[in-house]
Amino acid sequence: MNLTPRIEPQRLTVSVWLDHTPGENKLELMDGEALYGGEERDKLLMALLYNIGFEHLLKILPLESKQLLTQLCQKGTQNTVDASDDPG
Repeated sequence: MNLTPRIEPQRLTVSVWLDHTPGENKLELMDGEALYGGEERDKLLMALLYNIGFEHLLKILPLESKQLLTQLCQKGTQNTVDASDDPG
C-alpha cells in the first residue's frame, strides 16, 4: 500500500504497520544509518509521517529545519540540498 501523508494525522492499521516496519520490529543502527538506510528506513518514515501528519511534523521541527524544508519546496522536486545550502 502506498501511503500519502497529509496535513492531518491518519490512523494506521496493523497490516499497514507490519508492512512498513522492519522484520520483527527491530530498529537497528549500522555505521550511522538507521535500518541500514534504503527502502526499510523510507517505508518506516512514510508510515510515521502518515500517522503524525505534516502539521505535527512542523510543530516539532526546529526552526532551522523548517527553513531548509521551505527552501527545498521552493526549488521544486529536487531531492537533495546543494552543499552550499547545507548548514553542516
